[in-house]
Amino acid sequence: MPGDMAKMHKLSLIPDRALLEVMRTSIHSPLLISLALLGLLLEPGCIFRRHKAPAAPTLPAPVRIVLLPLNVPQGSADLHWVALASTVMMANASLVAPDLEPVPLWESAPAALQSLGNSRTVTVDIAALVAARLSAKWSIQGDIWSANNEISMRMDFIPAKPSLVPFRYEKQISVDGLGSHFEEAFDQFLRYLIVRPLESEKIQPLDTKRLKELAEALDSEYGWFAPVKPGAAGKVVEDLARSNPGLGRLLFSPTMYPVLGK
Repeated sequence: MPGDMAKMHKLSLIPDRALLEVMRTSIHSPLLISLALLGLLLEPGCIFRRHKAPAAPTLPAPVRIVLLPLNVPQGSADLHWVALASTVMMANASLVAPDLEPVPLWESAPAALQSLGNSRTVTVDIAALVAARLSAKWSIQGDIWSANNEISMRMDFIPAKPSLVPFRYEKQISVDGLGSHFEEAFDQFLRYLIVRPLESEKIQPLDTKRLKELAEALDSEYGWFAPVKPGAAGKVVEDLARSNPGLGRLLFSPTMYPVLGK
């Protein structure tokens, strides 16, 4: 009997121990679950962690550039209008260059004339000087000449800093296709700078008659070759303000011609 009672008492302890294990496990379960969740949150690929949005691509700062008339040989009065028309075409091309900031001609022409004095031959040194004075990184200096019934053009993009390398565009051209050559020159220069290309589809073409009118108006406005008559280009500027106001503001001062500011 005593042995049987001892066995029964021993057997009765077994459920109590199981119950104790269950209770112990129940007590630690919330802690284990919390630790597991914490470990998941600290994992690099955790689905609950918010991923940072990728940084927006930074666009390059606009490249400020000075536009100046091309040089012509002495005694080539027939090319005077072409020299001024070249500036018009430079300005027109630069308008569709997303990463260029052309200096308005009403700033660059007076600065260049001050350095040139009575001369009208823009040298590399003067081009770089004008660029530096106007806080520009580049300036255009070049020549246009006629030989054997053909017109040749050389355009140098001159850096304001001597540590940079100039870029040259040189080609035989036709007056009727003047615009396409300047578009090509600017597009090649932009590729040289490794920036966005020219948006040629946005350019507004100018025919030879219109180019000659604008060139003669610029010549009178700034006195590059002709006697200076500032403010005398009213009719031309009014037409330009209607057809291509962006080009108008690059070529003529909105202060002198308020129609460009409307």
